[in-house]
Amino acid sequence: MRLGKRHVEALLAGYDTDPVEALTQALRHVLQAPDAEWAQLVVLCGFLPGRTAALAAHDVRALDELAAELNEMRAIGS
Repeated sequence: MRLGKRHVEALLAGYDTDPVEALTQALRHVLQAPDAEWAQLVVLCGFLPGRTAALAAHDVRALDELAAELNEMRAIGS
């Protein structure tokens, strides 16, 4: 599922304050997993192990890259 305009706006509005929470909300929508927690969502994305590990560890660069991907593509891996 793709993010709509309001989802992207919410992601960007909340990212500076709490990037993991903002990304969690966006990924819940994209992955259609409304109750999933961050660790589950990161695995569900199906990224390569290095990216998955970086996201699970809250690596700033990995979080920024995911936010940019969701902002630009409005989906994962499209």
